[in-house]
Amino acid sequence: MKFVRSLLAITLLAAPLSLFAQHTHQARAAHSHNAAGETHAHTAPHGGIVRTAGKYHVELVLAGSQMTVYLLDGNEQTLATKGLTGTAMVLQGGKTASVPLAPYGDNQLRGALPAGATPTTAIITLRRGGETISARFDKLASTSAKAKATSYICPMQCEGSASSKPGACPKCGMALVKKA
Repeated sequence: MKFVRSLLAITLLAAPLSLFAQHTHQARAAHSHNAAGETHAHTAPHGGIVRTAGKYHVELVLAGSQMTVYLLDGNEQTLATKGLTGTAMVLQGGKTASVPLAPYGDNQLRGALPAGATPTTAIITLRRGGETISARFDKLASTSAKAKATSYICPMQCEGSASSKPGACPKCGMALVKKA
């Protein structure tokens, strides 16, 4: 009984960590490491940042003043945006702004970031029917700089192949290709 209570206490303490674990990934690159609170590795199908959000995953892609959000299922497959609405609370330069996210195509939501510095934090809230899906993305300024620095990757998506300059994959030897 004491063991069961200890296990329950550990589970309850660890649960909030899984809600706020953050990952930065290369496009379609699977990583073997897990962030705190995660029980599995993630892929980033669109080259963004993937966060766990209950039974879903949310991927955030920042490009200039454009914010693109994808809702992914438990297998990191992109879900359709039909019936999906969303907003992003963005912290930028010490100020908070609300960014409405509108459907764009069949599988993404887009919003225009306020003019100025790169956002440092974004809280994405999506609604589908009566369901609310939320994910928090921290340290976005440093994540964007790191993503820009890594512009070449192995076409076989080998782990550890990302590079800031052309060359050969250290695992399979194939020529690195420029990320799209």
